[in-house]
Amino acid sequence: MNLKKILTLAILVSLNLTACGENQEDTAKAPVVEVHNGYNATLAEGIQFSEKPDYPAFIKSVTGMSGFEPIGRWTEGKEVNFVFTQNLPAKFTLDLEFAPAFGPDVGKVVHIQAGDWKNQFVASKQPQKVTFIIETTTPTDSIKFIIPEPISSIDLGTGTDTREVGIMFKRLSITSDEIAKVVPTVIPSVPVIAPAPAPTPAPVAKIAPEKPVDIKTAPAKKAPKHKKTAKTAETSSLAK
Repeated sequence: MNLKKILTLAILVSLNLTACGENQEDTAKAPVVEVHNGYNATLAEGIQFSEKPDYPAFIKSVTGMSGFEPIGRWTEGKEVNFVFTQNLPAKFTLDLEFAPAFGPDVGKVVHIQAGDWKNQFVASKQPQKVTFIIETTTPTDSIKFIIPEPISSIDLGTGTDTREVGIMFKRLSITSDEIAKVVPTVIPSVPVIAPAPAPTPAPVAKIAPEKPVDIKTAPAKKAPKHKKTAKTAETSSLAK
């Protein structure tokens, strides 16, 4: 075999190995879920991984999360990314709740990133809750998690599941004073009460006016003229 054939064979072997590596990388990529018609929930209510089979309407897409299970959702692959429909507040509180981590991820550091903010926590073999106060200087619409060592149960020899899982999410929620400021205050509607009809006035009895009494003044009676008697005439003559 001459040198030319040897070089050609080496190149072909190299290309095959590269293709195999690319195929393995493709199969290891985490699934991407585009969210349509998500359920109604506030950021404070959060993503309820163990209670809802879907994602809330405030999530645009999710990368690196496995399917719904009654106890939560496993991460699948090396990277998990939650993309929101709107930018997150510049400052907010992130509350996380996890089930026990899987296999070699127990005790390993999980990195978390939101915009230019970065932090980490240690995955536990016990259920755990983690809270972060996040402040970013650049707008961001996503929260990313880097899983230290995802692995499948078939690779561990403990089962037949081929998913490369790491930690199990149970809940993710966000609270912020900025969110509270922009949420409109709901004013309860007050039923319109029609005014009560005016009371019907009581009928007024018409009283006929009394007829004026025509009081006619009786003519005064004239005193009777005294007749001169004989005695009176005699008295008069004596007086003379």
